[in-house]
Amino acid sequence: MSLAKVLSLMYLCFAIIFSPLILFTVSMDGIGLTESIFVTVFLIVFYGIAGAIAGFLIGTIYNIVAKQVGGIEIDT
Repeated sequence: MSLAKVLSLMYLCFAIIFSPLILFTVSMDGIGLTESIFVTVFLIVFYGIAGAIAGFLIGTIYNIVAKQVGGIEIDT
């Protein structure tokens, strides 16, 4: 679950950083400002949720595989 939280926040931050570009691109499509803002907010929320789902799936798959073959070892 920790990876899901981290990826969710990372994707959310990326979406917020790129939201002006998203807003500009959507507004060039000829739709109104209200719809452009709605689409931008929707995409920001969607990226956060997609990051959480991806993190959960990646973490779950890693844990299953790590139980079978062993985890990652880092020699320091």
